[in-house]
Amino acid sequence: MRKKKIFYVITFIILILFITSLSFAFDRVKFAAISDPHISIPQQKGVSDGFKLGLKTVMLTENAVAEINKVPDLKFVLVGGDLTQDAEPWNIDELRRILDALKVPYYVVLGNHDLSLVPHEKKDQPMSLSKYSVAGAFIGRSGGMVPGMTYYAHEVAKDLVLIGLDTSRAQVFVPEANLNDYGGRVDVGQMRWLESMLKKNRKKTIIVLTHHSMVPWHEADKSKEHNFWRWFWMDNAEEVRALLKKYGVRVVFSGHRHISTRYQYVDDIYHFITPAVSTYPMRYVVYEMTPKELSWEVKNIPAPQEVWDLAKKNFLANKWWRGPDHPESPEGDQKYLEFYESPQTMKGKITFK
Repeated sequence: MRKKKIFYVITFIILILFITSLSFAFDRVKFAAISDPHISIPQQKGVSDGFKLGLKTVMLTENAVAEINKVPDLKFVLVGGDLTQDAEPWNIDELRRILDALKVPYYVVLGNHDLSLVPHEKKDQPMSLSKYSVAGAFIGRSGGMVPGMTYYAHEVAKDLVLIGLDTSRAQVFVPEANLNDYGGRVDVGQMRWLESMLKKNRKKTIIVLTHHSMVPWHEADKSKEHNFWRWFWMDNAEEVRALLKKYGVRVVFSGHRHISTRYQYVDDIYHFITPAVSTYPMRYVVYEMTPKELSWEVKNIPAPQEVWDLAKKNFLANKWWRGPDHPESPEGDQKYLEFYESPQTMKGKITFK
């Protein structure tokens, strides 16, 4: 009889613990996302305001942090890479100072501007750090990185796992493009690690943060014929998407493209793009997620009117970032603005399939 009572008590305790664990699984999580701050302290030689507002990057990122800190019930912040101008130690220190003002944990990933550049005959040896040094500045709660690695996986809420990927690779100067290759990929070793993390967490909700996208956002992104725009998304995007699909990943968040937030549904995964802090139209995003749906609202970063006027003027004057369907004409300017502003996707909601 006594053994029977002990059995019932143990069974009851196990049941209570099981129910309790279920009740604490995430049901609603709010988080924010920024990308491409390209921090350049104004005192640095050669910093100027062009398409990227180099002289305004510190102010814009500080203002974004201040606004994000006003969002109630926020759980964490995603930072989608291109943290600095070109991995300069002083810019890393400055960004760390700004992001540490956030009231919640933040998670960064590396972009193509966050590692040492390969010098060539037209460029002096850059004063930039290796990506391992950049990642090392963001170890722990402030950044999400882990020692000795440039990618990570963290449970950011009960049964909600964030995987931060490193898509950066050596930026070799390409003479025919007259610029450094700004493309990216997930290398073989990281692919093995990624599959192990996906397998380990397959019963949980998994979201992925990366700098380079896994999908093209414009027809011109599908080849290198227009300004090498193929480098805006990963070299091995199809392979990575197939792996994420295999393990039921719900959402991927990326940066790099400098366009306002929108999404694509490809390979059973929702791919979201995050706007840049440093270029027109200077925005951040607030998301709210449940196991069944994801909603978002895109917000402009507060800045003086003269900064907005300058950003738009420099944006319209820039030819490289125009698509082949954005000629320099009133009609072309309108298409150019609409592609980057995406006014129809400032708010939205998706239901997971």
